[in-house]
Amino acid sequence: MTIKRAAIAQLRSNDCKFQNLLDVAKCAAWAKNKGAVMLFLPECFGFMGRDSNEVLQNAEYIGCNESVIGKEEKSESWPGNCALKKEDWRIFLNNTIVNLSTMKQSKKPLDDRKEKDLDFNIDNVRISIVKGLKDIAKQSGLWISAGGIHEAGAPSINLIDGEESKSSPSRVYNTHLIIDTEGHIKASYRKIHLFDVSIPSKNIHLQESKTTAPGSRLVVCESPIGKLGLSTCYDLRFGEMYTELAGRGGADILLVPSAFTVPTGKAHWHTLLRARAIENQCYVLAAAQFGKHNDKRESYGHSLAINPWGEVMGDAGGIDGKGSRGILPQTPSIIVCDIDSEETGMVREKMPIQNHRKRRQFSW
Repeated sequence: MTIKRAAIAQLRSNDCKFQNLLDVAKCAAWAKNKGAVMLFLPECFGFMGRDSNEVLQNAEYIGCNESVIGKEEKSESWPGNCALKKEDWRIFLNNTIVNLSTMKQSKKPLDDRKEKDLDFNIDNVRISIVKGLKDIAKQSGLWISAGGIHEAGAPSINLIDGEESKSSPSRVYNTHLIIDTEGHIKASYRKIHLFDVSIPSKNIHLQESKTTAPGSRLVVCESPIGKLGLSTCYDLRFGEMYTELAGRGGADILLVPSAFTVPTGKAHWHTLLRARAIENQCYVLAAAQFGKHNDKRESYGHSLAINPWGEVMGDAGGIDGKGSRGILPQTPSIIVCDIDSEETGMVREKMPIQNHRKRRQFSW
């Protein structure tokens, strides 16, 4: 059978790791109930801080080097040494997934996010998003695309001359992980393109590279739904990256987990995602953040699933109105789509773009 079902989440993450993991568990339950084999999460799904200091303080060591990818890991699958004991967490998580797997998605207003299950003394910093996510993958039996985690241990730089310095501020990687049903990390991609912009006339100065180090390696990964090409958010604007992922990398499905701002989302989100699907003849799955995370940050929403012909198969809705589900967007929520490898093959056969592409044959 060539058809496999994917679930694309839409979240409104905040600075409470436990609440964010609970939202992921809910999405996993709904995904399992709808017959999905893989769940896709947006950028910053586990932690959305107010400033760079919070991001640095809550970053995690993942150990994602090439020598350990796909191998057995010895760390305990427990999200932290806190007042909620390990066995209690597993029982709570199992009950959450089992109970919610038979329920429909919540229709509570966006501001009504109180959970009776959160009466625990949780030390947020000591909760491991990665270990909690591995438990969710094992309990739900789903592969998970973890769209963006702040990975500690990136090299610092001297911001004056660009040279590495032990005395300069520490940084993180923005790391996209693929986790299988056994809780093993199958692939790791560190975001390559960082958003640095300065518009003095509008007093806008954004420098992602101040706290985030860029990756340097393209990553593809086999999965139950096909060969995945990994990327993150701002990467979306660099079409040549996706041409490589689909061409030499052989990706059938392009992943673009994001937390797009409202102005850029309104202007470019749908257009760029459809373009990446059309020019590479790939499915595009883009899990998104939606709504107001704190007093400093708001995200556009519109988690999307797009087929290789560029048609939108599902839209979770966003800041500017309704999506394809026909209701105002809620968080957490999911949309599902069926990935058909035969459809990809037919589109590419009718219009063999990859065969016609003239790599490195241009001249001035």
